[in-house]
Amino acid sequence: METFASYGVQRITLLMDGDEPGRTATGKLQTLLSSFSCDSRELPQDHDPNSYLLTHGAKALAQVLADHPAQSQPGHGASRTDHPAQARPNASTPPGVQTIPGGFAVTLGLRRYEVRGLEKGPRKLKVTVRVEHAGKLHVDTLDLYSARWRRQLAQDLCRVFTEPTEAIEADIGRLMSLCESQPESQAAAVAVPVETMTPETRAEAEAFGQRPDLIGQILSDYEHCGLIGERANKLLCYLAMSSRKLEKPLSVLVLSSSGAGKTALQDAAVLFCPPEDLVKLTSLSGKALFYKEQSSLTHKVLALEEGDGAEEATYALRNLISAGELVIETTIKDQGTGKLTTMENRVEGPTAVFVTTTNPDTDAETRSRFWVTSVDESKAQTQAILVYQRKRQTLAGLADTTAQEPILSKHHNFQRLLKSVAVVNPYADQLSYGDDRLQSRRDQPKYLSLIKAVALLRQLQKPLKVWGLNGLARPYIEVDREDIRLANELTTELLGQTLDELSRPGYDLLMQLEVLAHGQQTQAEPASTTAIEPAKRRNCFTRRQIREATGWGQARVHRYLQELIELEYVLVESGRNGQLQTYRLLYDGQGKDGRKFVLGLKPVEALKEPTP
Repeated sequence: METFASYGVQRITLLMDGDEPGRTATGKLQTLLSSFSCDSRELPQDHDPNSYLLTHGAKALAQVLADHPAQSQPGHGASRTDHPAQARPNASTPPGVQTIPGGFAVTLGLRRYEVRGLEKGPRKLKVTVRVEHAGKLHVDTLDLYSARWRRQLAQDLCRVFTEPTEAIEADIGRLMSLCESQPESQAAAVAVPVETMTPETRAEAEAFGQRPDLIGQILSDYEHCGLIGERANKLLCYLAMSSRKLEKPLSVLVLSSSGAGKTALQDAAVLFCPPEDLVKLTSLSGKALFYKEQSSLTHKVLALEEGDGAEEATYALRNLISAGELVIETTIKDQGTGKLTTMENRVEGPTAVFVTTTNPDTDAETRSRFWVTSVDESKAQTQAILVYQRKRQTLAGLADTTAQEPILSKHHNFQRLLKSVAVVNPYADQLSYGDDRLQSRRDQPKYLSLIKAVALLRQLQKPLKVWGLNGLARPYIEVDREDIRLANELTTELLGQTLDELSRPGYDLLMQLEVLAHGQQTQAEPASTTAIEPAKRRNCFTRRQIREATGWGQARVHRYLQELIELEYVLVESGRNGQLQTYRLLYDGQGKDGRKFVLGLKPVEALKEPTP
């Protein structure tokens, strides 16, 4: 039986003497060969295989062995007794096939074949084959569905191992059958083996996710892994990495100067991602993403080390983030008919995308899909980095480096525990966001997704609820105030602005416009209905009103009012088609203490408890 298995035999047909001893021998052999698909044929009682061959010829004997014995020549008395095929002990592993990390191994003849990195598709069967025999070794990567590649592999193996062409071609055919028999799920997973958790490591990961100070512990682990400072950026990147489990993940674009540490920020974040969920690339061509396997990016993190290496792929990245999938149709030549036909390839998300770049002129369409952030380039941060670099050379630094592996293992297991569960925000109808800019149409969804990402990260601290509809139950978790508080904090830090960006005269004009707006709000409704009165009721001003309130001249008002418009503290309200030009104040009085603020963002304290 070992010989049968070594040559890849899967099915055996027994043809014994057509008498009682022959039938008895058939039953015994079927029991012995139970690990194979085994059936039998019966000959007339006065014949054995040899006598039947001599009497009726090879063609008649072949018909007896055929699957349909009714096709046998009449008068020969041929009949068939079918026995059910015996199930193999492990249907997923054929006889003689050994499972190895990343693939399988099989011995055919005297040659050992190891197959790794199997990629299956409707029109491809790509593998890496390692062949070893008598101290000789040959390794090749090829598509087994390509006749040209199979022919080249056969020629190489015949040359290296001095074997007949027929034997090698039989080996390749057997390998192709084994690859085709691999389940789709296994074929997709062989590239990156998933580490299994022991009860101890699972308990550690669950305890980590349930910690009340989870956010603080994540920041502390960043420090142990070599990234200091950058509190808001570290949390944003960790949340984006975790959000790969959501239907609409977060994506991060780190824009900063060369050498500032943008790649270090991204690398530190993706270190916490389980290896099986990370696709990290240095460069990316324009159409490469369109031809990946269908589920190769589903709930994964796609990290590009430098945006300059993926300029041609920005269209694909934008669509992957927005639509959650990529679909392409290409024209190919049918190998069977020789005619041109179309083939559709679909790559499904959702995918969390990380990109770093030094280009401040990244197009607006691409930037709008990302949370755009930059690293801290201040002198204080530079000093902290230099101190840390020197510390890494000490014994304490060596201890920190040694402690990284258990920290990363803990985070990997914690991330594996996170479920792709729906997130419901019961406070959503109470939230607000500045509605005076078109950019808000894209910024608010990012803000709402950030809240969901925080809730997803804290899911082990929340009760799992079930929502039923039409007999189907769907689990979900709910956003709480702490999720919104942290999201507001990060949104303010990352998207917020400060009054420090204003020139001194621009700041003075803004303060005077605030006083003017406050006076309009407290002033009683006037009886007059001139063209300016509606502007007052809408908290708007004309340039004349600004000049009268400030005492400034026209040139000075024009210059610093334009500054406030460009920085979006003031909005041009009207002024076309002969209308009186008016301006509306967008500023609500924030930031006088030097802190950042986001216009129109409702604080957590203003939220009421949702009704059940």
